[in-house]
Amino acid sequence: MHKDWRVYNNNGRKVEEKKIMRVAVVGAGFVGEATGRGIGKHNNHIVFLDTDAEKVKKLQEAGFEAHVASEYNEINTDVTMFSVPTPTKGKNIRLEYLEGALTAFAERLKNHDKYHVAVIRSTVPPGTTRDIVLPIIEKVSGKKAGKDFGLVMQPEYLREVTAAEDFERPWFVLIGEFDKRSGEVIEKIYRPFDSPIEHCSLEEAEMQKYVHNVYNAVKIAFFNEIRVAMEGKGLDAEKVFLATAQSCEGIWNPIYGLRNFGPFDGSCLPKDTRALLEWSEKEGFQFGILKSVVKENLRHEKILGKNKTVRVNYLSNIEV
Repeated sequence: MHKDWRVYNNNGRKVEEKKIMRVAVVGAGFVGEATGRGIGKHNNHIVFLDTDAEKVKKLQEAGFEAHVASEYNEINTDVTMFSVPTPTKGKNIRLEYLEGALTAFAERLKNHDKYHVAVIRSTVPPGTTRDIVLPIIEKVSGKKAGKDFGLVMQPEYLREVTAAEDFERPWFVLIGEFDKRSGEVIEKIYRPFDSPIEHCSLEEAEMQKYVHNVYNAVKIAFFNEIRVAMEGKGLDAEKVFLATAQSCEGIWNPIYGLRNFGPFDGSCLPKDTRALLEWSEKEGFQFGILKSVVKENLRHEKILGKNKTVRVNYLSNIEV
């Protein structure tokens, strides 16, 4: 790794300390800045790259090495992390910002003679890192993945308001790796953080980030659907939801519903989901999420087979 020695005063003595790793962060938005600042606190040297000159200036004033991306021509780090926007416009995800950043990186990598690891922190659909990111880097740089450079997809779980605190105290780190060597380099960065670290494939890491976010979205939408009906009937939604948070195994048991047992069945869930849907229809409320759940659960039985863990198979009594 690149040698970077820092001299500081320790009880009146000068001590030389070697930086563990040099890490470039492309994109200094709230994710990129929190990432760089957090990694930097564990004796790594951080280089920020961004297209916004004002943002670069502020980072420089804060004591960081920071460059306008177009003016950064030579790789002087061991790792490059990409935290650039991947927005959705209309029905389509836009990857042009990431592709542009990758192309510029690959141009610099062309003349870099040391092993280097590229890390995708941006949220991208499954297959993007292997089918789009890797070919861009290989084609533009003339380098070979696995031999000349490593590739990792490492999802971030930062909340915008508390991004810095979330990064410094991660509850989980997932490393999607092209190969073992790539993943080991990135694990070294996260070892000082007191957090579980898991490894998986590139595609599994990409999908996991979407599962993470979409589950949160579905939960919010479901409770909003119920909230509308409860408030319409003059009921206290907050009281019911807080009681549910304490009583519901699907909330307090983190692995509930994750195991491959097939569709939900048994003497309670099928009849109660259908009964609440019937109530909503009679009362004039649109329970679109619940209706979709009942419908999809019946379809899952055809695909996955019957749930063999329950004593009563009740689904045969259910219609949408």
